[in-house]
Parts: sequence; structure tokens; C-alpha cells
Amino acid sequence: MPVSSVRRVPVNERYFNPQVVLPFGLSIDDVRATLIETHEFVYDLNRMLYRRIGLRIEDVLMAATFSGMLSEFIVRQLSSHSKTLTRNLYHNGHPDLIPINRYPGNAAQYGHDGVEIKTSRYASGWQGHNPEKIWIMIFRYDNDPYRPEKDPRPLDGRAPFQIVEVLAAELDKTDWSAQGRKTGSRRTPTASIIASGTAKLRANWIYRNPDFEA
Repeated sequence: MPVSSVRRVPVNERYFNPQVVLPFGLSIDDVRATLIETHEFVYDLNRMLYRRIGLRIEDVLMAATFSGMLSEFIVRQLSSHSKTLTRNLYHNGHPDLIPINRYPGNAAQYGHDGVEIKTSRYASGWQGHNPEKIWIMIFRYDNDPYRPEKDPRPLDGRAPFQIVEVLAAELDKTDWSAQGRKTGSRRTPTASIIASGTAKLRANWIYRNPDFEA
């Protein structure tokens, strides 16, 4: 029998914002269906893994790997539900979702129209690769990760995975803080969303669990 940390958390209809403004014809129904499928996807993986090895997928993978897997799944599901946006078919293309038939073969190495998807466990401090004018959607999740070397609490009883907040906004270059790369460093240059960008995202929330308000 699954432990309490391996259970399905329902998507709550009361947590959606009917006044949200979404870009490129994306709808709340597209987001709702994607959230439901994302919860089911992680639950099914965790139920199988726990029966086999006593761990969840987020406990097996590194945090960044789990977040990347989650982001890719969300992009694919939004693409499958939207009538106006599709997954960018260019390998590592930007942004993740682009308007259907806007770019040849629905593939853009770097496009200006579309939506970039980010997943995070954190309520702020989200990053990208460059300061830019772009629509961003943040899918914030909670999963109470199991790290026995740092936290001795057993897996049994930890909070299950759930999406707790979805935000969307069109950010300008001024909403980012660039972080360059020092000479000799191999670290990928990044940019962080600053307070003005975070405020835009929070003002146009799509889904929000009040128990996890920042």
C-alpha cells in the first residue's frame, strides 16, 4: 500500500483565476488539463517506483533533472491541448511553445513569439539564459524531497508532489538581472527575474494554492 507521500493530489477548481490574461490563445482549460495530467504522471511514476524500490522519482533524480523532466512533460501537454501553440521542434530551441505555423516546420532556434516554461520549487529567484522580452510561465511545485543525508525524516509521511502555483507574464529586458561568466569559468551565463518581473508574474496568476502563498 502506498505511503502518504505517494498519493494523488487533486487539482482544485477554486484555485484558478478567471481574470487571468493568457497569451497567444492559450486558455485556462489548456492549463487545467495539463495540471491534472502532470499530477497523474508523477503519481503513476511514484506508485510504481515505491512498490519496486521504496522511493519516489524526485528522490531518485537530482533536483535539476526532476525539474527538467517536469518542464518537458508540461510543454508537451500544453502543446497537445492548445489550439494555437505548439512545442518548439528545434532541439533546445527558444521559447518552448511557439504559435502554430509562425516558424518554418514549427521550429525556431531563437524566436521572439511564444511562451517559455519554467518549473521550480521556489517562490522567487527564477532564472533564464538572457534578459529578454518574452512571455514566461512559472509552474511552482512542492514535493518535500527525501534527502536522508540532510533530513532524517522517513519517506513515509512526507508531503506528496503537487503543483501549487502557476504564473504568467510578459517580461521586459528590464525585469531581468544579468549574471555574466567570470574569465575561465565554464558556468553557463544566466539571468535572474528581479522584483519587477516577479511582481508582474504574481499579478497575473493562473492557479494558486493559498497554503503556499509567497
